[in-house]
Amino acid sequence: MARDLGTSLNSPGWAASAIVAAGVTALFTFPTWPGLMSYDSHVAYQQSREGVFSMLWPPLHAYLFTLARSVGADIWGLFVTQTFLLFAAANLVIHMLTPGRRLAAGLSVCFALAFIYIPTLLGSVFAHWRDTPTASFAVLGLALWLLAARYRAGWLLPVAVLAFAVAVGLRYNAFVLVAFVMALMVWSPLLDGRGGRGARAMVAVALVAGLALAWGSTQWRLPDLRRMPNPGNLAGTQLFDVIGISACADRNFLPPEVSGGRAISAYHVRRAYDPRHLQLALADKPGQPMLKESGAKADIPGVWRRAVLAEPVCYLDHRRLVAIELMGMSKAAVYYPVHATIDVNAYGLKLTRPRATFAAVAYIERNAPEGWRRPYLLYLGALLATAAALALRRPAAPLMAALMAGVLAYPALLFLAAPAADARYIFPSSVMALLLMVAGTGVVLGPRLAERSSSRGKAATR
Repeated sequence: MARDLGTSLNSPGWAASAIVAAGVTALFTFPTWPGLMSYDSHVAYQQSREGVFSMLWPPLHAYLFTLARSVGADIWGLFVTQTFLLFAAANLVIHMLTPGRRLAAGLSVCFALAFIYIPTLLGSVFAHWRDTPTASFAVLGLALWLLAARYRAGWLLPVAVLAFAVAVGLRYNAFVLVAFVMALMVWSPLLDGRGGRGARAMVAVALVAGLALAWGSTQWRLPDLRRMPNPGNLAGTQLFDVIGISACADRNFLPPEVSGGRAISAYHVRRAYDPRHLQLALADKPGQPMLKESGAKADIPGVWRRAVLAEPVCYLDHRRLVAIELMGMSKAAVYYPVHATIDVNAYGLKLTRPRATFAAVAYIERNAPEGWRRPYLLYLGALLATAAALALRRPAAPLMAALMAGVLAYPALLFLAAPAADARYIFPSSVMALLLMVAGTGVVLGPRLAERSSSRGKAATR
C-alpha cells in the first residue's frame, strides 16, 4: 500500500493553502495580540533576553523568541509564525492526501473551524506555550516529507527531518509523537518503496544528526555551549504521585519535610490532593497543613519507589484520574483550557486588545466544559478515519497508521509523566489527531467522490 502513495499524492494547493492559513492566522491572533503568556512563557522570554539559566524547560523556545526579536518582531513575530506554520502545513497535507481541490479546500476550512468548536485547541493557539510551536513543526515536518515525495525532491527530506527535530527539541516527549513517522520515513523515504539504499541512508543519517541536535539543545546552551545541570524534571511528577498514592491508600508516604517538618495524617493528604495539578495540592487551604515542593526533593525519588512498590494499584488509580482530567473525560470542566492574560512582567509586555481578549477567553471557558467539545473525541475520530483507510486499503493507510501510533503514544507517555492535567499538554497530539480525522476523510471519501464527479462529467458530454 505504501508503495503507491508517493506517486498518487495530489497538488499541494499552494494558493488555497496559503490563503486559508493567512485568514485563519489573522482571525486567531487578532483578539489576543501579541499572545497570552503564563509563567513558563515568561521564563522562555526572559531567557531569550538574559541567557539560558535552566533546562527545566527546553531552551529552544527561548531561541525562537530571540530569532523573532532579531528581526524586530519580538513576541508577536513568533505568535504569527507558529500559527501560520501550523495551518499552512496542515492545509498542504490535506490537499496532497485529498483528491479534488474543492473537497480539499473545504476540509482545510473544516480543520480551522474545529479549533473553534474544540475550545481547548483554540486556547493553546492563543498562548505562547511551547506546545503550539511543537505541533507546528511536527505538522510542518509531515508536509515537507509529503512534498518531497510529491515532487521527487530528495533534498527536502533532511529539511523535513530538521522540522521533526525542532519539534522534539521543544518538547522532550514529542519524540514519541513523530517516532513512528520517522521510522516509516527511513523505510520508504519517498513513500513509493523505491527510495533505494542511498535515500534511506541519507534519511537515517539526517535523523541521527537531527535528534542529536535536539538532545544537545537540552544539554548545552547557546551561544557559549556551557553544559547545564540536569533539570530533574521527574521530581515534581514523583511528588505528585506520592501525594496521590497516599490519598488513595489512606496512608501518608510523604516525608515530614514536605509538610513543614511535621508528620500529617492521611486525612489531610486526601484533603490536599487534586488530580488536576500538583500545585493545587500544594496550595494553601484554610485549616489544612500546607505542603511544600521544596525541601525534600533529594528524598522524593526513593520515597516514590517505596510508595509505588507498596501500593501499585493506588499508583495506577492516581495516574488514571490524572489521565481522565488530561483527556477531558471528567464530569467536571476541562482543566486550564486557556491562560486568560499576559502575566505581570518586567518587560512591559501587555495585551493590545483587552476587550477582545476577554471575549475570546470567555468563549473558551464557557464552551470548553461541553461534553461534545472535549479533546478525547478527536482521538476517537482519528481512530475511525485510520481504521476506514486501512479497511479500504487506501495508499495513505500506512502513513495514517504511523501517525495514529504517535497520536496514541503521546498521551500514553503523559499517563506516566504528567505533573498536571493542563489541556495544553496534549495539544500536539490533539492537533495531529484532528489532522488525521480531517485528512483521513479526504483519503476515504475523496476517491469515491472523484469517481462520481468523473462519471457525471462523462454522462453530460454524451
